[in-house]
Amino acid sequence: MPETPIEQGRDTPQRFCADFADELSSRGVSVRDAADRSGWSKSAIGNARTGPRLPRRELVADVLSAIGLTEAQVQDWTLRHAALSMTGADPAASDPAAPPPAPPRRRPGLPVAAGVAALVGAVLAGSIVYLLVRPATAPPSAVASAVVTVQNKVALGAEDLVEDTTPAYLSSRPEPFCGRTGCKVEGTEVVSGALLPAVCTVTGAEMWNYNLDSPADDNPGRARSALWYRLTWPDGRAGYLSEVYLEPASRGGLGLPTCTAP
Repeated sequence: MPETPIEQGRDTPQRFCADFADELSSRGVSVRDAADRSGWSKSAIGNARTGPRLPRRELVADVLSAIGLTEAQVQDWTLRHAALSMTGADPAASDPAAPPPAPPRRRPGLPVAAGVAALVGAVLAGSIVYLLVRPATAPPSAVASAVVTVQNKVALGAEDLVEDTTPAYLSSRPEPFCGRTGCKVEGTEVVSGALLPAVCTVTGAEMWNYNLDSPADDNPGRARSALWYRLTWPDGRAGYLSEVYLEPASRGGLGLPTCTAP
C-alpha cells in the first residue's frame, strides 16, 4: 500500500482512487481481470479507479482480496476508507444529483471478500475505526467487538421515521438526559449513519424513540429497550448509547460481553 495519508498530507477520495488504481497496475491486473476475479462489474471497478467519488467499501475489499493482497493489507485499506467516509470527504456524498452507486455483479457461488470477515477483530487497532459491518443476526457466542450504525431517528405517526432534531451523544453512564446531569461525554455528538466500534453492553435506563402518548402502536420504526452499548470514540474515550439509537441490524447485543464497569 502507498504511504499513509498522514505522510502524504490530508487524504481525499481522489487520492484514495488513484492509489487503488496504482495497486491494480503494480500487480499487472486490468479492470477486466479484477472483474473476473472479484465478481464486480468492470464499470464499477473502473469508476473506483478514476474517482472522484469514494468507491464502495465492499468493492475495495473484494477486489483487493481477489488480486492477492493479504488480510492485513486489506484491513489497512478499509480503515482508510472508513476514515474518509466519516470525515464527509466524498464530494458526491452531499450532491443530491449524484447517481447512486451501481450494484455489484455477483457470480453464483462467489464469496464476499475474504478480508471482510476479519474486520471486526481489527476495530480497536486504529485511531479512527468506523467500518460497515452489519450482521443479520447476533453471533452465537461472545465476540470481542463489533461495529454498530447509529440511527438517531424518531418514530412518528403510523409509519414515519425521521431524523431527530438534535444529535445523539455518548454518556458516561447508561442513562438519558446526560446533557443536563453532567454525564455527557463532550464532543461525541453523532447523527444517523455514523459507525462506531462497540465493546460490550449493559442494562440501564429504559429508552424509546417515540412519544409514549402516540396512538400509532404499529409503526415499524418504533423501538424500546433498556440495553446500552459501550462505544469507543476515535480519540480513545468511551461512552454509552442506547440501542434505540442504533439501526435494527445493530441491536440485540450482537454477542458482545456484558460491561463489567461503568
